[in-house]
Amino acid sequence: MSEIVEVIGIGEVVVKPTIALLELRITSQKETLELCRASVEKRKPYVYHTLLNHKTRESDITEMEEIREKDGDLKELIVTVSATLPIREATEVISLLLEKLGSTVSIQKMGYLHSCESLSESRIKAGKRAAEEAKLRAADMAEAVGSVLGPCLEIVEEACTQVATTHDKRESWVVDTALRQQETHVHTPIIVCATLRARFSLLAYGAPKKKKS
Repeated sequence: MSEIVEVIGIGEVVVKPTIALLELRITSQKETLELCRASVEKRKPYVYHTLLNHKTRESDITEMEEIREKDGDLKELIVTVSATLPIREATEVISLLLEKLGSTVSIQKMGYLHSCESLSESRIKAGKRAAEEAKLRAADMAEAVGSVLGPCLEIVEEACTQVATTHDKRESWVVDTALRQQETHVHTPIIVCATLRARFSLLAYGAPKKKKS
């Protein structure tokens, strides 16, 4: 009988996005571009203030402006502000902006992203679950051949994949790009799957285990 058993352990963790990608527009139509810009500049501080008060980092806010010619010699200035912030804060931000600024601000996009922190934590959890499953499998194999499971000699990560699924989990596909940069639906789960290969020693029944020094 071999004194070593080798097993595969698989651990899975379901991850949901935690970051909202918010894109909104502040618009103004006036006779001159200077008047448009003055109108926008009056409202922009409130937009920034609201975002920063809801856990948005200043470095995660960007803006871009567009100028259009309208009928009647009017100018239109469109300032698009994009920001990433925690999902739980995004809904309140939208509500406050629409309540305060009304039709002069519009929500153009609401996307969802995974945070680096949640993905790292999920990978660690998946690895731990895979290690636990490997140990249980090895213990079952040891018992089947009349042995006692000894210490783990080696454990190696074979793979760690991210699998996206539909809401009803009828379809799934491997996500190849970095999840932090990939938009997803708020209700679409991502499954982080870790696969480990582990080698354990086997001890005969009654054989003394080495004491830790």
